[in-house]
Amino acid sequence: MLTVRFYLYTSFVTLYIINLFASYDVVTWVQGVVGLIAVAVSIHGASKTYQLIGLIFGALGVVLYILYDLPMSNLLPYMTSMGLLISLLYLIPFINHFMIVGKFDQSIYQLLQSNTHHLGSFYVKSYLTSYVLTLFIFLSMVPLSYQMVRDKTKHFNDRLTHQLATRAVLRPLATANVWSPIEVYIALVVGITGAYYLELLPVLLGFSLLMAAIDIGLGFSRYRKYSLTAEYKPNATTNTQSWKQLGLLGLFLVLFVTTAAVTHTTLAIEFFDAIILTIVPFTLIWALAINRLQTFLRYNREVWHQQLWTMQNFVMLLVPIGFFNEVVQDTGVFEPLLNQLSWLEEQPIWLFVMIFLSAVVLAFAGFHPLVTLSLQGIVITPFSDTISPLSVSVVMVISVVANDMTGTFNIPITMLNQYFKRNPYQLTLWNFAYTMLFGAVGIGIALLFV
Repeated sequence: MLTVRFYLYTSFVTLYIINLFASYDVVTWVQGVVGLIAVAVSIHGASKTYQLIGLIFGALGVVLYILYDLPMSNLLPYMTSMGLLISLLYLIPFINHFMIVGKFDQSIYQLLQSNTHHLGSFYVKSYLTSYVLTLFIFLSMVPLSYQMVRDKTKHFNDRLTHQLATRAVLRPLATANVWSPIEVYIALVVGITGAYYLELLPVLLGFSLLMAAIDIGLGFSRYRKYSLTAEYKPNATTNTQSWKQLGLLGLFLVLFVTTAAVTHTTLAIEFFDAIILTIVPFTLIWALAINRLQTFLRYNREVWHQQLWTMQNFVMLLVPIGFFNEVVQDTGVFEPLLNQLSWLEEQPIWLFVMIFLSAVVLAFAGFHPLVTLSLQGIVITPFSDTISPLSVSVVMVISVVANDMTGTFNIPITMLNQYFKRNPYQLTLWNFAYTMLFGAVGIGIALLFV
């Protein structure tokens, strides 16, 4: 079954890439067929949450499709509407694997844990570690960052350790994901609003750096009263090597975004489509440059089956949601409800507040962020001609990544809580006030561009 999934998922992504240039109906239809079969084989083995969400949205889409008598010729193209996100999710692990093979994560860990005299300065270092690692290894940074916090705070009580870890791991995760060029939520938001990512990037990056500075200041002040005695002291060679690795990572990210931007401009394709085309050759070239190409290729072969277990969940979730969204758009089933919200055109601040609070509330209830974004996309579409897409995109991105801190049943909190064994709502509460500040600042910035 793993082999079947591998060929189906790979074929779906390959056909999506071909369609970027060929754009033939037959390619779309074949991709739609592959998508349907991929959903069928992904049901078995997908987690119950993804099974339930996928089946509900798929069933609702089918019912509306039949009731509104949509043409059968639309069915297969509807199955391809989430091709961009599925392709991103399929290819992003190449960057994760490059980080691991190059041992960049270990270098950052060694560099940022030295010369720490109290928990305040340690909070700053652990925050920066989590922030940098998020940009490259995403959720894989959670266990690494937690281990760093646990080792340093083992002489304190569990509540202090858990509280510090929750803040020093989840907050930078959200703050870094706000602008990450390979964050799938941003790709979906840009697709919904029609915003231009390279215009959005400096706004989101500025917001990210501002919120990082605020939280670093808060954390330093809150924890500096707790002294530390034992500390790791790397030798000069280790320190130099670690700084070199950190510099290489910065160069990697700048050149990656630049290469994607050049590809986007040269080929006249969407920016995130350019990201898809860039990931594999870029990581291969860098692996060759650091003399890790063979190791990189071997590591990908060894761990790729693990990627398929994750992909079956996303295929089970995204293809039905994409189908449902396309049906809703063509049937106009929600137009009477949306007409009742037309007053929000004159009061964008309330639209932004509604977007943010709906994301927070739905996260409390266990809704997946991709589901939340899809539902919000239905609501904001009527305002796309009257309210700046950049402003709406800023609020939507900030709202959805805030779920990394307060999404009670989302993956980041679930991963961290496997070490704590606490009520997950406790982790949410530790970050709730900061999340409200996160949203308020984001809405304030968005209003500047209305």
